[in-house]
Amino acid sequence: MMNEQDNTDVDTIRVAAPVIDADIPVCSEVMYALSDPSDPDQAVLINVPVMVDGLNYGDIVRLAPEDDFGVRRIVEVVVASGHQHLLVAVEEGEAADLVNELERMFPSWALRVEGASATVLSISVHPHLDADVVGAVIAGWLADDSDELEDELAMTVPCPSELGRVAWA
Repeated sequence: MMNEQDNTDVDTIRVAAPVIDADIPVCSEVMYALSDPSDPDQAVLINVPVMVDGLNYGDIVRLAPEDDFGVRRIVEVVVASGHQHLLVAVEEGEAADLVNELERMFPSWALRVEGASATVLSISVHPHLDADVVGAVIAGWLADDSDELEDELAMTVPCPSELGRVAWA
């Protein structure tokens, strides 16, 4: 399993994608990517998105020029990696237990897990693994852990990549 700190050991670039959710008080999510050697205006995402749907780990994206902060906006998904991601909200201190359960159930190469906070995980599922099966394992784990926390623990459905232009507000 991997977290964001692991991504910074190689020569990465920072890229941004729009957050299109009126309930979230941010306009973009900044992630890491590796330059695509075939095109200087393309990169491969090496983060699991948290607040952005339609992007995934491993997607090849087209980028706008660098801004004043050294960040390049994602303008298009050129090639979808096939990965899908989902978010999981857990009780404080329970994230490691869920990650351990996933590591026990699935091969390490098939999942990438990044912590968005102490209680929210973004989980990327490799295309050779059924994202719905991973979701079912997570749902079962949440059900076992949520006897008195019914409304606090939740997960999203798997989110595939969306080819084409990215909508900036």
